[in-house]
Amino acid sequence: MIFRRQLPLAGLAVLAALVASLPARGQEAINFDSALQPSAGATIIRQQLRYMTAEMPGMNREIEQYRAATTIVHGLNADFTLMFNAPILFREITDNNTGMKHRDEGFGDPRVVGKWRLFLKDTGPTDTLRLSLLTGMEVRSGDSDFSSDSHDPLLGLVFTQSIGRHGINAAGLWKFNTGGGDPDLFRYDAAYVYRLAPEEFSIGNSTAWFGVLELNGWHETNGDNELFLSPGVQYVTSRWALEGTVQIPIWQDLDARAERDFIVGLSLRLRF
Repeated sequence: MIFRRQLPLAGLAVLAALVASLPARGQEAINFDSALQPSAGATIIRQQLRYMTAEMPGMNREIEQYRAATTIVHGLNADFTLMFNAPILFREITDNNTGMKHRDEGFGDPRVVGKWRLFLKDTGPTDTLRLSLLTGMEVRSGDSDFSSDSHDPLLGLVFTQSIGRHGINAAGLWKFNTGGGDPDLFRYDAAYVYRLAPEEFSIGNSTAWFGVLELNGWHETNGDNELFLSPGVQYVTSRWALEGTVQIPIWQDLDARAERDFIVGLSLRLRF
C-alpha cells in the first residue's frame, strides 16, 4: 500500500520538476526583455532577424532594412544575468524623385546589460511574480552609417507575472544620450501572453504554443513618438524556442526621423 501511494507522489514530483523551469521558457514577450532569468551558469543564445519598411514623407524617400541581431544571455548567479546584444544591418534607401537607390551595410551599436532581480515570488509550478532592474550601456560601434557618436547608459525596470495559462510583461527603459546629436529615448512596452496548447502540462511533454499581443512604444525627448501593436506566436521546447511577430504602427507623431510602415520579426532561442 505504501509503495502504491509513493507512485503517484513520485509522478507528481517528476511533473513538478519538469514544469518548474517553464517560467524561464514561456510567458515571455517577443519584442522586449522579461523579468525571467536563466539559472546560474546557464546560457541562452538568441538570433533575431527583422525586416522593416519606412518612409521619409518630407523627402519622398522609402527605406527597406534588414536587421540581424545576436543576443547572448548568461546567468552569473540566481539573481544576476549578463546580456550582450550585437546587431548587423543592411539598408536600402530609394529616392522616389530620381529612382536612385543607396545601400548601406554595417554594424549597429552593441549593448551590454545587467539584469538584477529585485523581487521574486513563485506561487505554483508555473506561476511566478518577478521584478528586475536593468542597467547597462549602448556602446558606439564606430560604423559611420549605423552608429551613434556616443556611449549611452541604459536604465530600466521589467515586470513579469505568470498565472496558469496567462502571462503579463511590462517594461520601461531609458537611454541617456551622452552625445550632442541625438535625443534621449524612453522605450515602454507591455505584453499579454496566453498558452494556446497544451491546456495542462503532462509528464514527458513540456512543449507549448503561446499567443502574444504586445504594445511597443518609443518616446524621444525631441517630441517624437511611436506606438506599435505587435501580435506574435511562440513554439517553446525545453531546449529551444521559435518566435514570430508583426509590428504595426497605431500612433506616430514624428518630425526628426522616418515613419516605419511595419516590422516583421523571426527569432530562435537556444538554451544551454
